[in-house]
Amino acid sequence: MQEEKGFDFSVISINGRFAYGIMCAERYALAKYPEKDWKRVFGLMWEGTNQYIENWYYWFNHINPEILYDYESYEFAKEVPGLSKEDYDYILKFFGNVDENMCVLIRIPAEILFKYWCEVIPGVGKETIEMVEVAIKILEDNNIELPDPQQIAFSTFDQRHGWGYFFDGRGRRLSIILND
Repeated sequence: MQEEKGFDFSVISINGRFAYGIMCAERYALAKYPEKDWKRVFGLMWEGTNQYIENWYYWFNHINPEILYDYESYEFAKEVPGLSKEDYDYILKFFGNVDENMCVLIRIPAEILFKYWCEVIPGVGKETIEMVEVAIKILEDNNIELPDPQQIAFSTFDQRHGWGYFFDGRGRRLSIILND
């Protein structure tokens, strides 16, 4: 399904879908874990709207609990470029008591970016639209208001072969966590 709540995500770039995924994750984080300071996590996530995937990927490894939980200890995790022991300990503690939905919502934006990495996007990138729909469903199932998709309408699928232009700081302005 390409339309959700009357909005057609097929006209939105991959970068725009990525941003919408972050917007969904932010809303869930604030609704379910308002006591946590999410600025560090989402500050790193929003950086993905301003740079090439291969650069952002290293940043994401710093905050993706599913990647860090795969390592037995920091001795094994230190192979993640730029990951300090302090960051490793912080992330494991920070995400230690969040539910599976939060982990999924942190992962979805990255999966949207990685889906067609080094490939030509087939059609309208249907698989990434389905990922956005998963994020939407999680919010709906938890009675959390959806972000307004019009906020990402400026990033269209006809830009940069479907990828969309970098947001050049506009992503951070879309954040409800970084702009509180």
